[in-house]
Amino acid sequence: MSAGPAGGLPAMVGIVWRTRRRGIVVWVLALAASMIGTAASIAGLYDTPAKIHSYAAAVTSGSALAAINGHVEGIDSLGGVIQDEFGFLASFLLPLLGIALVAGSTRREEESGRLETLLGGRIARHQPVLAALTVASAAVLATSALFAAGLAVAGVPVQAAILYSAALGALAFTFAGIAALLAQLVHHARGVYTWSLIVLAAGYVLRGIGDTTKSWSSWLSPLGWVEKTAPFARQRWWVLAIPVAVGLASAGAAVWLATRRDLGSALLRGGAGPARATRWGRGPIGLAVRIHGPATAGWLAGGVLLTAMMGALARQLLDAMAGNPALATAMGIHGGRPLDGFAAVTQLYLAVIGTGYVIQAIGTLRAEESQGRLETRLAGTLSRGRWLAGHAAVVAAGLVLVVVGSSVVLGLATAQSVGNTAEFGAIITAGLAYLPAELVLGGLALALFGWWPRGFGLAWAGYAVATFIAFLGPGLKLAQWVLDLAPSTHVGNPPLGTVDPADLAALAVVAIVLTVAGFVTFRRRDVPRS
Repeated sequence: MSAGPAGGLPAMVGIVWRTRRRGIVVWVLALAASMIGTAASIAGLYDTPAKIHSYAAAVTSGSALAAINGHVEGIDSLGGVIQDEFGFLASFLLPLLGIALVAGSTRREEESGRLETLLGGRIARHQPVLAALTVASAAVLATSALFAAGLAVAGVPVQAAILYSAALGALAFTFAGIAALLAQLVHHARGVYTWSLIVLAAGYVLRGIGDTTKSWSSWLSPLGWVEKTAPFARQRWWVLAIPVAVGLASAGAAVWLATRRDLGSALLRGGAGPARATRWGRGPIGLAVRIHGPATAGWLAGGVLLTAMMGALARQLLDAMAGNPALATAMGIHGGRPLDGFAAVTQLYLAVIGTGYVIQAIGTLRAEESQGRLETRLAGTLSRGRWLAGHAAVVAAGLVLVVVGSSVVLGLATAQSVGNTAEFGAIITAGLAYLPAELVLGGLALALFGWWPRGFGLAWAGYAVATFIAFLGPGLKLAQWVLDLAPSTHVGNPPLGTVDPADLAALAVVAIVLTVAGFVTFRRRDVPRS
């Protein structure tokens, strides 16, 4: 490459942009559409001060709800209502934006061997990491700008809209820096995702504990820093310095480490494996377990942390709803069965976690192909169908483990909190009821992998849209045909709602059709396919 070290960074930024631009555009537009849609719908629903005050009175009647969406200062304003409604989505999707953009452009490129080719020219060793962070930062800035514009158009004061959007952007930047640092510490991109999600889950728990107990622990969480900016109340602009400093420190450490470690190595090294693989380990199932095991453990840890926290707060939340029925309405809990409603809301959160696991796990197959390992596996007697079936079976089993394991924790924690085990069976059954809906989006991801691997980002776009509809669609009174686009709509909101076996069967059929389409198209296309 003709560019010298000084000119290597612009060249590297161009390479990252050209190879990642489709995914970046999908991420930015999906997030912007979620925020703008939320803001516009809430502005239409809460169009008078009386309605806003009624909403604020309902959701602030107890501290338990703050564990889910966070504590919002200035909730008795249009912007505060938007922040509260968008809180859970923001706490999950914005960090995932930073993680995905950096992990895909650093450790994954290093695993594939493409980074070694670039460094064989005149690209300095730290410049790929710096380029990935530069492109990710630009995407975060674009997302924040669209957020601010959408909020301002919806009627939020411009200064408050800018501060809230900047806080969300700073959250994404923090996790981009953390992902860049982890890319120097662990061997594989899936490890970057796993440990980043563990950090996110820990931050969610710390923020939840701090908000419910009104303690200092929320200051230890990147999610807590967003709410501490108080964009719709005191407007603490100085708090933005904390996530920016953490992001810059993590990014700086990543760049420094990149210049001092061997390419392809990691600072955290696992122990030496056995000299020979077992017969199980050489088979398609054994290898798939080894590949997907760490990610499964990470997503399971996130689900367990969330459900343990929610279950522990069950009694407090039920008491708050008993004292203020409007709180149940604000949470979408109807029918006079608050405990069932609480379990239904929590299971919907768990369904989002389970679906995210499936899509991320199937995305790993694309990495196996693009990095050349799939060709090696298929060069022997292993057929394409057996290879893909092994991975599909392990991912499906991992999904069941994440859902059932987290549901058991939710049932036990809820029973401990409320003092009886009457809901334990219903909670487990509700978690299982969401499996067909989760597998529909998993089937979509598998179909895209088989038919159009480069379009795999559409699976994440579908995930973002389905999550937005599931969480905010009913409250925003979206049209029924829009609600029906989310697979979770057809589950029936168990255990509060009625589950129709015919609907679950229909979801299962759709998932099977998409999965079969993925198998058929994968067997017929070239491997690798760019």
